[in-house]
Amino acid sequence: MVAPTLEARDLAYRVAGTTLVSDISLRLHPGEVLAVIGPNGAGKTTLLHLLSGDLTPSRGVVLLDGMPLAQLDAAAQALRRAVLRQQMSMAFPFTALEVVLMGRYPHLRGQAESAQDIAIARQSLERTEALSFAARTFPTLSGGEQTRVTLARVLAQTTPILLLDEPTAALDLRHQHATLQLARELAAAGGAVLAILHDLNLAASYADRIGILHHGRLVALGTPWEVLRADVLSQVYGVPVTVQPHPHLTAPLVLVMPDNHHSPDIRLYEGTRS
Repeated sequence: MVAPTLEARDLAYRVAGTTLVSDISLRLHPGEVLAVIGPNGAGKTTLLHLLSGDLTPSRGVVLLDGMPLAQLDAAAQALRRAVLRQQMSMAFPFTALEVVLMGRYPHLRGQAESAQDIAIARQSLERTEALSFAARTFPTLSGGEQTRVTLARVLAQTTPILLLDEPTAALDLRHQHATLQLARELAAAGGAVLAILHDLNLAASYADRIGILHHGRLVALGTPWEVLRADVLSQVYGVPVTVQPHPHLTAPLVLVMPDNHHSPDIRLYEGTRS
């Protein structure tokens, strides 16, 4: 198998006279988890849409395994990269298993699902701890359950590259870590994962490299310790931040410094006793 690579060269995207991303160059390497962070409106989802081929850049090029996306049809792209988008709407009451089987479509070539395809789908559900509701219809699932089923669909596509847009947003604490542990396992097996994250400490704990987007530009790219600097984060997010070594991991720990003039009233958490 060819080692998976995804590269952006001088990407820019404009719409209605507004530049959403500009001057972005990065390369996703085999064996790594690359986290992209940044405040709301920084251009993170736009970047993912450009990398996945959902949007055509106004300038620059995206290369998938050395080939420009424009030269690869949808089927060829789907065999090399899978995309977890922020929202997945279902017009029909498909079961969770049927949703996951959609991830097998690039491999079917017009044929019906085989026993192997069903086995892969069920295994993917098991990996995201969603097998127990395989027979339930997708709209009846909670937001977190839908996210786990959608992630299982991405895994069932069995591509070497994963592009994940806020994969932990609707998940509880356990499944946030389980999802990123899956990303680490896929990278360890030779794949490559790019994940958009809002939780800086999750990014620090699981990513090999982190990129920070701000006003549509990539203002930092490197290891967690290189990128998660208090001065940079404070400026980008507009809040005072401190960074210190994690007490149990080799990763940095990011803490927001509370404003003493707007600190929470502890009595709200202790009850009203006096």
